[in-house]
Amino acid sequence: MDERWIEMLRSFVWACYEGIFIYLVLAIVMCSVLFVAAARILIRRRGLDPLQYHEMLDEELAPAVSLLVPVRNDEHTIVQRISCLLDIQYARYEVIIINDGSEDGTMPRLMDTYDLMPIRSKIHYSGIGQETAQINGIYQSRLHHRLIVIDKAYGGRMDSLNAGLKISQYPYIASIGPRTLLERDALLKIMKPVMDALPGEEVIACSGRVDLMFPGNKAHTEFMDNGTGRTGSALYGMQTIEYVRAFLISGVGLVRYNINVLLFTAEVFGVFKKNRVMEIGGYKRDNQVAHMELVMRLQKRMKLIGERGRIIYIPDSICRVEVPGTWHELFRQRTGWHRQLASSLWAQRSMIFNPSYGWMGLVSIPYFILIELIGPVLELGAIVLFIAGIGLQLVDMNLCIILALLLTLYGSLMSAGAVMFEIWCSRKAYTSREVTHLLLYACTETFWFRPLNHISRMFGLLQAMGLKKEEEKNMRNGLG
Repeated sequence: MDERWIEMLRSFVWACYEGIFIYLVLAIVMCSVLFVAAARILIRRRGLDPLQYHEMLDEELAPAVSLLVPVRNDEHTIVQRISCLLDIQYARYEVIIINDGSEDGTMPRLMDTYDLMPIRSKIHYSGIGQETAQINGIYQSRLHHRLIVIDKAYGGRMDSLNAGLKISQYPYIASIGPRTLLERDALLKIMKPVMDALPGEEVIACSGRVDLMFPGNKAHTEFMDNGTGRTGSALYGMQTIEYVRAFLISGVGLVRYNINVLLFTAEVFGVFKKNRVMEIGGYKRDNQVAHMELVMRLQKRMKLIGERGRIIYIPDSICRVEVPGTWHELFRQRTGWHRQLASSLWAQRSMIFNPSYGWMGLVSIPYFILIELIGPVLELGAIVLFIAGIGLQLVDMNLCIILALLLTLYGSLMSAGAVMFEIWCSRKAYTSREVTHLLLYACTETFWFRPLNHISRMFGLLQAMGLKKEEEKNMRNGLG
């Protein structure tokens, strides 16, 4: 090859190294700051007794909540799910099951099990400015007055949530994911900040920490098993580490600076103030965007009308979610996450670096762009450059070593630190075997799991850009 071309290639690789080096340093500093902030909060909480919520059980002033539960072809699990929801400890709530055009025996089973009767007069229809798929009927159970069932034509998850939003009767709504199992005191925990709000404060959205449920628990019979005994599975163990790190840094850490976005936890279980959701037109029927886009629109609306709307994250566990049990399912889930993240950020791109939207526009959204959105691209690029630099001898070996150390620090060591802090602060009991497995997975994350995870995210980014066709299958595991 001509010497001039070799020199140009060397200059290009060197510039890429410098760019990725700067990115990794910024990412490590940003995550470290959030990690320390979260650690300080959890250290102060560690010595405190668990909060007592029993006084809210009979509190008539506790805000009433409508639980919106879209279902489709859930004949075999729907009764168990509803039984758990009807067993929740809270004074005033209703369960609205939205049957989204099921093609199996879901609706007949609901009719038989709960003795449903058609109703019209008790339902207060609320307009949100957009139509939903045709509603065939609305029913209430004669056995459980809290239970309402909507039977509608297929329209997708967001369309089902809009249908539930239109007929909900209470001031707060909560969306519940397809593989989510609420703790009995979930509503007590998540509504307590609403009760504790100071005069002039308005809580417009709230979510909390999500614990994992081992895949394959179709009947939801292992709720009390916190899953730590499953860490022998590499796939489950790595997902456990991911969630611990994400909730520690992106959840507790961001809340420390009042820069809070509910991320994808709202897909699992998120509570929103109904009138504010109605003001922005409800959920977007576009399945390309996630609940994150709804949160961004809520914050945007509050800034435009000049009112303060708080978005709260609760570090206490409020629910469990079943996670993917195979690599194929995990790949599809992460591809969908990243597609939704990119589409949501693009839909609200006017907020990026816009001081009119406060910390959300100046810090929170840029954080998701830098760390969550383009992070996989840059990290994969760093691995390619690392290999190319060594193989083609285009850069100094010392620089390659520094880049590898930064990747390890950003990935494995930060995950290992999050795991150790979780074990130290958690009220759960971890055995020495479980701790060993988690630390082993965390320390090796950079060398196998993280690159594979980033590849799936790259596919999601390509789908969001319209460069790759999206799979039509409905992903139902985990948060997706």
